[in-house]
Amino acid sequence: MAKHKNETPQGDPGALKHNPFAQLARKAELVARLPNSAVPPTVVRRSQPAKPAPSAPTKVRLRWETKGRSGKAVVRITGLPMENLDVIASRMRKALGCGATLEGDDLILLGSLTERAQQWLDQAGDLREIKDDRPPPVSKPAEATVRNESVNAGSLKSGTIRGNVRRGQRVAIVLKADQDTGKLTEGIVRDLLTNSDVHPRGIKVRLESGDVGRVQIIFS
Repeated sequence: MAKHKNETPQGDPGALKHNPFAQLARKAELVARLPNSAVPPTVVRRSQPAKPAPSAPTKVRLRWETKGRSGKAVVRITGLPMENLDVIASRMRKALGCGATLEGDDLILLGSLTERAQQWLDQAGDLREIKDDRPPPVSKPAEATVRNESVNAGSLKSGTIRGNVRRGQRVAIVLKADQDTGKLTEGIVRDLLTNSDVHPRGIKVRLESGDVGRVQIIFS
């Protein structure tokens, strides 16, 4: 019987002698025989969570308007960061020398300041980085504190009556610059500057140091 043309006779020199799949099976069999310590561990790479991108600042817009303001011009600024809006308003109020108020999320500048406001915003950089650099408010003490703590209440006289104040006395006065804080300055009276017999805020005197203020405490 004649052989089919597509059949490959045994011992044919053109037959495939090396089977790649057989070699892979052989390698897998060898690896399976190795002890667990000899098998290279499988490295699992965990993807790092992507860091959230910083939120882009909102586009700031300026609009000049007069409607509903009795003909007075204002500049409305929208898109400013809300977390420090009051600080930005304070900075622009000081830099531009104008009034600045908040209406909801908008900043209102009083006056026709569109160009100057735009220049300030361009030079300010990232508005979210503007911080409040104002010093904390100084709380006014409930009672004036005198440096000499050895003085007792019985040795004090009212400084509102001129007859109680004499030259050469040691007193405690409040300077004009210290009226908000209530800080007292001690010294010896050199001159009486108040002519009236009584003054509700204290008799004004000049100390030997040259300080001028109103008498709060008289040390007898």
